[in-house]
Amino acid sequence: MAGRAFMQLSAVLAFLASFLVLFVDIEAAVTVSVGPPQTVLKGNTVVLQCTYSVTPAAQVDIITWSFTSSSESREVVTMLANTQSVFGTYEGRASITEQASLRIENVGESDEGTYRCTVKVLSQGSADTKSVDLTVLVGASAPTIVSTVNSAARAGDDLTLTCRSDGGKPLPTLTWFNGSQPLETGVGEPTTNEGARQVIRDLSLSPVTRFDDQTNFVCKADQGYPDQLEVQTAEQVLDVQYPPVASISSNPNSSVKETNTLTLTCVVQSNPDPSQIRWLKVSGDSADVLQTGLTTTYVIPKINRSQNGTYRCEASNGVIPRDREADGQATVNIDVYYAPKISSSFVQPFRVDFGSSLPAVTCEAEGNPMPNLQWVQVGTGRTFNNPLSFATMTYSEEGTFTCVAAALDFPQDTVNVTIDVKGRPDIIGDRPAAQEFMEGKVAQVVCEIQADPRPNKVEWFLLDSSDNRAIITTGGPYRIMQENLPNGMKSVLKINSMKPEHSGRYVCKATNMYGEDEQYFDVTLQGSDATLVIIIVVVVLLLLLLLVGIGLMLAHKRGLLPCKGEPETGKGGRDENVTNEFSIEMADKDKSPTAPLPSRVESSQYIPTPLVAASYEARLSGASFGEPRSPVGQDKPDGKKGGYRDEDGLNNAELDLSSRKPASRRPIVDPKDTLDMDYPTLRQQTTSPYV
Repeated sequence: MAGRAFMQLSAVLAFLASFLVLFVDIEAAVTVSVGPPQTVLKGNTVVLQCTYSVTPAAQVDIITWSFTSSSESREVVTMLANTQSVFGTYEGRASITEQASLRIENVGESDEGTYRCTVKVLSQGSADTKSVDLTVLVGASAPTIVSTVNSAARAGDDLTLTCRSDGGKPLPTLTWFNGSQPLETGVGEPTTNEGARQVIRDLSLSPVTRFDDQTNFVCKADQGYPDQLEVQTAEQVLDVQYPPVASISSNPNSSVKETNTLTLTCVVQSNPDPSQIRWLKVSGDSADVLQTGLTTTYVIPKINRSQNGTYRCEASNGVIPRDREADGQATVNIDVYYAPKISSSFVQPFRVDFGSSLPAVTCEAEGNPMPNLQWVQVGTGRTFNNPLSFATMTYSEEGTFTCVAAALDFPQDTVNVTIDVKGRPDIIGDRPAAQEFMEGKVAQVVCEIQADPRPNKVEWFLLDSSDNRAIITTGGPYRIMQENLPNGMKSVLKINSMKPEHSGRYVCKATNMYGEDEQYFDVTLQGSDATLVIIIVVVVLLLLLLLVGIGLMLAHKRGLLPCKGEPETGKGGRDENVTNEFSIEMADKDKSPTAPLPSRVESSQYIPTPLVAASYEARLSGASFGEPRSPVGQDKPDGKKGGYRDEDGLNNAELDLSSRKPASRRPIVDPKDTLDMDYPTLRQQTTSPYV
C-alpha cells in the first residue's frame, strides 16, 4: 500500500509540474547519461552507471530505475527527496548510489535485461531517461571426456573421444589439443542444446597407432569472458597396446675385426613390455636359436670369420601384430674383417728373353675386405698393377718383384717373384750421345752396358769423314778401362789430353753369345782456358763502358753537364746578353780609369773568352770593363755578386751594358785591332762555361 501511495504522489507532483510549465515561461532542461552495457557473473554485484546535469541549476526531485525484459517490466527503485523505495525482488539488493547509479547485489539470472534511469526536476517541469543493458553470466561445469573404449585401446582399433560441457551461459566453445598443439584432423562439429545448456564435441582416431600411446589429449571449454570465467580443461592420456617393434644396435658396429668382441642389443618398443626375447643365427630359410629369455643383448667374444652372417632377434608380448612393421623381429648382417693372405704360389725364377714379352703373372689373395694387390720392384720402388706383365722385356725389368696384399690397417702379406732376362747386350744412353771436353783436359767417354751374360768383348772405334772405322786400343793418347757391374759392364775410353784432332764420332761395341749392340759418342772440343779468359775480359769492359754511358746521360739530364753552345750564368740560366758575337756600346768612356793589363792569368781562375777579349779591346781604347765572370753559382771572395779580384790586384768594374744599342752590334774583336790574339781561336772559346 505504501508503494502504491508513493507512486500516486509522484503522479500528482508530475501533473503539477506540467501545469506550471504551461503557465510559466521557464527554459529548463535535465540531461541524463548512462555507462556502457554491463556483464556480471551470477551471484556477484554490479553497478549500472547513471549521471545527470540540470540547466539552470536546480534541485532534482525524483530519480527512478525501472527494468524491462522480453517477458516483463517492473519498477526497481525510486528516490524522492533523498528517500529510496525499493520494489519487488530487489528489496535488500538494490540501491541508488553515486548520484543516480544503480547498485544490485547477488545478481540472479532473472536480473538480466534493460534498465532505465529517469531524472525529474519538478520546479522546472523537465525530465530525461536513458537505458543500459545488463547481461548475467553463468559458469559452466568442468568439461568431461568419455572414450568409446572402456579399457586400453589396441593399435589398429577405431577410437572416439567425446568432450561435454554443461550449464554454461553462454555455451562454451570446445577445442581439442594434442598436448599444446590444436587439432583439426578428426575433430567433429560441436553439438549444442541451448535448453539443457549443453555442448558436445568428438575427436575420432581411426585407427589408433602405437604413436598415440601415452598421448595426452586435452579438451578446452572457453565461454569467451576470460576476465570473469576461466577456461576449463579436461585431459585424457591414451593407453594403446601394440606388439613389439624391434631394432638391433651393434657395438662396435656391424663390421668388426676378427678376434674382437661383438655385442648385439635388441631395442624393443612395446605395450606391454616383452614377455620373451630370442636370438637366432639365420642361414637361408633356416635359423639356429642362440639365446632365449628376457635378455636384450647377445655377446660374441673373440669373433671369427666363420661367425659372419645374419643375426635376428624376436620379441613377443601377447599382442597379435596386424602388420609386418610390428612383428617384433629385427635382423642385422655382421661382416667380420680379417687380414689378407696371398694364396698364389710361383715357380721361381721366371726366365725371359731380352726383347720378348712377359706372360701375365697373377697374384691372388683372400681377405675381408678384399685386399688391394700391386707389384713393387725391389731396389727401384717402381709399382705395377696386378697381374704383372711387360710387352717388351729389357734389363731394367730384370730383378725381384714383390706382390703386396693390403687391406685396412691389417699387416700386409707379400710374396717375391724373380725375373731373369737373358739376351744380347744393351748399351744405356741417348743415341748418339754428345759430349764436350775442354782443350788440354782429360776426357772420359763412358759406355755402360747391360747384358746377361756379360759381354765377352767390348771394342772402341773412331769414324773418319767417310764413316770408316779405326779401332782404338790402349796406347798413345788413349786408354781403355773396364769394370764389371751387377747386371753388365762399364767400359771407359780415356783421352789423356784433349786436342782438336781428338774430336769426332766414337763407337762403343759390346758382344756376347746372344748378339751385339753399339753406341755412338760425338766428342767435341769445348775450348781452352785462355779463350775463356779473353771472353770474360771483353764482357767486363763492355759492361764498364755501358755504365759510363748511362752515368753521362743521367748527369746531362740533371743539368750537371752544360750543353754545347749554351753558356751558363751564375744562376744556372742563359745570359741573353752574351752570344757567339758581341756588340758592346761604351756608355761613358771618360769615367773609366785606365789600368794596366794583368801580367798573368792563371788557368784555374778563368779561361780567355770573347768577353775577356772585349775587355782587352776596351782597355786599348780607354774604356773600362768588368772582370771576367765567375763560374756558375760562384760569388766574389768578399761575398758580393759579380766579378772578382785577379792575382795582380786588378779591380775591374762591373761590365755596364745598360747603354748598349741594338743598331751598334759588331764583333768584339776586330782583325784590325792590335790585340795579339787569333780571332778564330777566340770564336771557338765562346762556349766556355765561365761566360
